[in-house]
Amino acid sequence: MTDVELPPELRAFLYACVDAVEQAEIIVTLHASDGSCTAGTLGRELGMPDTIARHHLETLVARGLLQTVVRGELFYRYAPKTPELQRLADALCESWGHSRSAVLRFIATNPRSSMRSFSDAFRLRKKE
Repeated sequence: MTDVELPPELRAFLYACVDAVEQAEIIVTLHASDGSCTAGTLGRELGMPDTIARHHLETLVARGLLQTVVRGELFYRYAPKTPELQRLADALCESWGHSRSAVLRFIATNPRSSMRSFSDAFRLRKKE
């Protein structure tokens, strides 16, 4: 695999399951972790506000890539729901290690994620 191409299965997985670079970073970070963490802890580690981290975490939970655990607070952990999701998320983590620029480029140029990011800029949000 060269820096400019990702396997078709990984591209399809990214297209279907990862809308933002931050989501890929979260998957890779939690994959490397032995446990679970809160949105605040992960947000600080990755340099993003808690609310943004929580949004991406909840999206990944809804897509079956993470699970939540309640222990006084809400914790998130890497736990794909199916063997296929596990295999593809593991492939993302492997590619992140040796071909990160290709992964970043694919996510950044994915028209689906670009449109979603643009439309999200106009979404009205409730104050927390």
